[in-house]
Amino acid sequence: MISAADHAFGPLILPLLGATLCFLSKAFLQKGAEKTLEFVGVFIGLVLPWVSIAALAPMVLRGGAVQGVMGGWFAGVGIAYRFDGLAWLVNILGYSVAGASWLYSVGAGPRGPAFSGIFLIQTAALAATVMTADLFNLFVCLEVLGVASYVLVASSDKPGASLAAFSYLLLSSTAMVFFLVGLLGFYRVTGTLSYEGIRAALQALPDSGGLEILLSLALITASVAMRVAVMPLYGWLPDAHAMAPHAISAVLSGVLIKTPLFALSRVLLLVPAGTAAGELMGYAGALTALVAVIIALSQKDAKRLLAYHSISQIGYVVAAWGAAIRVGLSTRSGITLMTAAFLHAFFHALFKGLLFLSVGTSVDRTGERDVYRLRGAARILRRTGERFPVTLLSFAVGALSISAIPPLNGFISKTAVSSALKDNPLHSLLYAAGIATVASFVKLSRIYWPKKDAGSTDETAAGSGRTTPAIWIPQIFLAALCVAGGVAVRPVYTLVFRIFSRNSGIALRIPEFYSSGNLGKALLVTAAGVLLFLLATTARGSLVMARIRNRPRSFQGLFTSFALGTAAMAAWLLI
Repeated sequence: MISAADHAFGPLILPLLGATLCFLSKAFLQKGAEKTLEFVGVFIGLVLPWVSIAALAPMVLRGGAVQGVMGGWFAGVGIAYRFDGLAWLVNILGYSVAGASWLYSVGAGPRGPAFSGIFLIQTAALAATVMTADLFNLFVCLEVLGVASYVLVASSDKPGASLAAFSYLLLSSTAMVFFLVGLLGFYRVTGTLSYEGIRAALQALPDSGGLEILLSLALITASVAMRVAVMPLYGWLPDAHAMAPHAISAVLSGVLIKTPLFALSRVLLLVPAGTAAGELMGYAGALTALVAVIIALSQKDAKRLLAYHSISQIGYVVAAWGAAIRVGLSTRSGITLMTAAFLHAFFHALFKGLLFLSVGTSVDRTGERDVYRLRGAARILRRTGERFPVTLLSFAVGALSISAIPPLNGFISKTAVSSALKDNPLHSLLYAAGIATVASFVKLSRIYWPKKDAGSTDETAAGSGRTTPAIWIPQIFLAALCVAGGVAVRPVYTLVFRIFSRNSGIALRIPEFYSSGNLGKALLVTAAGVLLFLLATTARGSLVMARIRNRPRSFQGLFTSFALGTAAMAAWLLI
């Protein structure tokens, strides 16, 4: 009989087993058998983990957890792990998007056993990152996650993809060096790297570790914040997401930048100063949501526009997440904020994955990425084999979701964040970001408009490929989840709240999502967004957008931003 501990390792071990089969098929088999074994490996790595996730549901809903030290080593020597409700939720998030994205890659590319093997390693690293309860193992998981991501970004055939991956690699590797320095600081003070050992050691010290722990916490937090792409540490993301294959863009945006954030919450809760670090991250998140969406509105490359929106939407998540860390997860307010943060992280993974796949399909078929030139994408898609407008409708669902239009899931999660932060000054920044979000998606939607402007894409021209079931099935799947998240809001919200409350006795209060006030606010934000779009298309507005789009950007600026962000976090903790 399979135990709970065995199931807890399912989402980690099964993708690695599947990756092994993929690489074996590449090395030793001919074409026909190679593809068969590759698909068997993917089935093991992306489908079978759902059995473990389902089997663990009763335990996590009771507030239970599977924890221990791998290999039977003594605590403090071996690698500590903990599979609890948070790990369970993040695995649901990761595997939902990963499965749809891999299937899309079968139709749109890249494809093959080598790609599938690396993809499965990345999926396993995502599961391991949120499951680890050991600071050094967190470093290892983030590095494996990063290495797989660099390779997958570079697997694109787009010009500049390798350079984008290289820039991502250099900045990430630099940040992780500082993570190691912070890790060393924790080890010097506490003599252990396990989370529980660190907690116990700091509680025994009269000053909770003093200056060295504060500086170490600042280094670790800033390093993870770079992976999450919070301002000012976001500069690597637009190029990486814009140049990556569409399926990889969906995973990077939907899962990769969120998993380290929730893993970081375990670290911040170990240290008294973690609440202050969470507070600063919350402020940075709200600012990120607004500034990034304004930059998104200025973009002319369709995928780069979506990439900046990934930064903006993670800002919503970080704002609620940071506020939750600040007030504590033992309070009603903290649980409500963390519920809203995860809800938006999950729903954003669905609608942003959908947007990357639908827009990616459109730009492939038309051979054009410039939103100022591209028109008539729906007609070209129909001519390339899409008899029913799956891509157009998928884009509509994704765009309406991210714009918080009821009854789609983005309306639910943004309302949850807004309701949880209603008495917080961050609320106004997120409100303004919502207006700019509507404006930018009105702009992006023009690629499907039938009217042909002077200088726009010739509707008789087309790019490459045809729409196949492997391309439209993932879009339908994600679109259906976006609709279901808005309709079945009560059970979804209840599930997430129960897991974060851990049977603490705090009564569940579900926000009145479809109240007249919230519906009126959605209408007002939509109207303001359309007005902002019209202003942005005026002569003066176009000039402002061009200046924002063409602002100076340099590789050196990425490192400067990281240095400034780390210094700001250290100063905040020391004051």
